[in-house]
Formats: sequence, structure tokens, C-alpha cells
Amino acid sequence: MIQIKNYSHTALVVKDLEKCKWFYGKVLGLASINRPKFRFPGEWYQVGNSQLHLMVRDEDIPIGSHHLAFETEDFAEAKRILKQNGIAVVDGPGKREDHSDYLFCRDPDGNLVEITFHVA
Repeated sequence: MIQIKNYSHTALVVKDLEKCKWFYGKVLGLASINRPKFRFPGEWYQVGNSQLHLMVRDEDIPIGSHHLAFETEDFAEAKRILKQNGIAVVDGPGKREDHSDYLFCRDPDGNLVEITFHVA
């Protein structure tokens, strides 16, 4: 068995890098980090102990239940900021059996994004 140490990163294919940089960097407030000089455009973000890698590639973007999930410290503020920026909630807000809050929205290229708040 491979001994996995930690979760490293998630890579997403995007078509409109500037709009996605606005969403992940400005709306969600993720910190941009250095990215190696690849032969294709992209942007990298730090997310806690993990990273999000945006890549502009000539691939189809699956529109389904595959998604990224980000935990927030202030669920009400997250909802307010999404609304303020014209980002529609496509599922929720709702509560899970463990009393955590959730909602789903889409990034500018249609990737499904979950925002959640876990009760301590």
C-alpha cells in the first residue's frame, strides 16, 4: 500500500482564466502563489495546506456533480459576498445531518463549487 502523507492539490480546467482568477482570487479570497512556467496559461492558489491549480487547456469541462469544496469561517458572509458579486446559488443553502451549512455555486466556467461551514 502507498503511504499517502497529505492531500496535495486539485487541478481544474478552465476556459476563461481572467474570470476564474476574479472568482477564486477576489470573490473567494484565495492567495495566488508562484507557478512554474508551463507551456499553457494557468494560476495557482494556496488553500490551507493544499493548492488549487487552474489550467487553460483544450478539454471539455464536465458539468455534473464533480466539485470543489471550500470551508468558510462565516457562512452568512459567504452568502452575502456571492450575492453581491452576482453569483447564483444553484443548490442550498441547506443543513446536513451534522448541522453543517452548505451551498453550491458555479465558477465562471461552470465548475461546481461547494461552500460549507462545519459546526464545532
